[in-house]
Amino acid sequence: MSPPLPARPSPAPAALAATLLLAALAWAAVGRAAGPAPRAAERRFTLFYTAEAHGTLEPCGCTSDPLGDVARYASVVRAARKTNDVLLVDAGGLSYPEGGASPRERAGNDLRAKFLASELGKLGLAAAGLADTDLAAGPSAVTPPRLAANLPKAPELAPAPSVLRTVGGVRVGVLGVVDPSVASTLGVRAEDPAAAARREAANLRKAGAEIVVALAPVDRAVARRLARAAAVDFVVLGRQVGDGSPRADAVDHEAGVGDAQHARAFILTPADELQRVGRVDVTLRGQGALVDAGGPEATDLRQAELRRDLARVDGELASWSRPGCCMGADPSFIAAKKKERDALAEESARLGAAPWTPPAAGSYFTNRLIPLSRALPRDPAIASAMHALDAQIGKVNLAAAAPPPPAEPGRPFYVGMDKCASCHKPAVAFWRTTVHAHAWKTLVDGGKQADYKCVGCHVTGYGQVGGTSLGHTKGFENIQCETCHGPGSEHVAAKGLEDPPAIQRQTPSPVCTNCHNEHHSDTFNYNAYLRDILGPGHAASARERMGDGPTGHSLRSAALAKAKAAGKATLRKL
Repeated sequence: MSPPLPARPSPAPAALAATLLLAALAWAAVGRAAGPAPRAAERRFTLFYTAEAHGTLEPCGCTSDPLGDVARYASVVRAARKTNDVLLVDAGGLSYPEGGASPRERAGNDLRAKFLASELGKLGLAAAGLADTDLAAGPSAVTPPRLAANLPKAPELAPAPSVLRTVGGVRVGVLGVVDPSVASTLGVRAEDPAAAARREAANLRKAGAEIVVALAPVDRAVARRLARAAAVDFVVLGRQVGDGSPRADAVDHEAGVGDAQHARAFILTPADELQRVGRVDVTLRGQGALVDAGGPEATDLRQAELRRDLARVDGELASWSRPGCCMGADPSFIAAKKKERDALAEESARLGAAPWTPPAAGSYFTNRLIPLSRALPRDPAIASAMHALDAQIGKVNLAAAAPPPPAEPGRPFYVGMDKCASCHKPAVAFWRTTVHAHAWKTLVDGGKQADYKCVGCHVTGYGQVGGTSLGHTKGFENIQCETCHGPGSEHVAAKGLEDPPAIQRQTPSPVCTNCHNEHHSDTFNYNAYLRDILGPGHAASARERMGDGPTGHSLRSAALAKAKAAGKATLRKL
């Protein structure tokens, strides 16, 4: 077994700043900017790859730059299709959320899974892998059909081992494998994934496949073994793929079997929940081996990585040179660090000396991840269909919605803002100027007012005894006083004279982070956000004691401006 290739200019996915460029001009822009017109002998196609969508059609829109959205994915694919033939694959985990779902959410999840399968099918999804979450509704409900070369055909699930397509004049074979644990849930025994992939890849080659892609919803170690065992060109990893943040090792190079043309496989790592979709552009010239050519975005990403490494090494060398520091440091160690610094600087200078150009000869590919950010356009037809789906899911949810747990004797319950306003008019007046007072409107505007994933953070007392539940929120819409201070029935009954107080005057941060967490509020800082909700009539003295400093509004505005600037910077490259 040969060792991995040495470090090279990153074949990593694009950083966020490349998103609009990719969506608008796709491969054609790179070709026009970086090299001559394609030769007649060249054949090109684009492979889009995803994994672990988990039935997520779009992200929560509450973060500063939410990533995801099948409508934006469709826009990117259709833009690319204007200049290249395109093949779409998914490496598994497409249909259902991880960790299961409560009975009340199953109907909505089923509708989302069917919608995702249908719309990706219309978009041209050629093949999909099978992961454990895809079986959440049972094997008979799996859609679209899946590939599994190592799974025996069972009565309820009869997967094909592979498919063969012609894309851009290139014969492309796609095979899939499943994790043996998935087979055990079906009551069958799976063949070793690497052995099955090797056999099926050989079958595809015999049938004329020039490029072979393996869909592998397995652990990375298994994917590496598969890449070494089978004569495949790409392995799309489909398990625990993470958030797809740009990094230098997004393409793994694995020595493989077979002749010189197919002796190396490349492991591709997409992002989950369609946050970043993978794109590989393949150019074939003759019969030579396929090589990783990096690409303009990969070069930019490697430069950023080099700048970080240079700053780190420079800092270390500067600290060791201070008087009185490190007197016992080994001179050979210091010399090695200086040599490391020189190598980093040399690579950076070499990469910056000239723009990226494609190889002059031979077959090659470039790989990137495209962040599906808010800056990207949405496909209008799919966006409209998604809005209609929200209404359909909401109707189903409301029909089955149960009332909240009823109030219990001797236990405080929620009474609503109107009860607070009778004694706290200035506080309520100030509250109406805050974003908390408009939380429900954002749901209504987005058509999410009957979505289990959203409602809880936009109403008061959700899921609490004597509180609210889906469809039972009248009078409790928005983030009212009792969200922060607790249920107020006893406080109201005693007209505020109870001793000890029945409500909490100081709101601890865990109350906030129930909703203001990394999934929904990426800029949250307790003190900064507190400055926004304290003021005249509502703890004005506490706000004065906090003094000047960042506010939630300023943090949020800065994050939004940064996302917007990234989009404008990309537009300037067009």
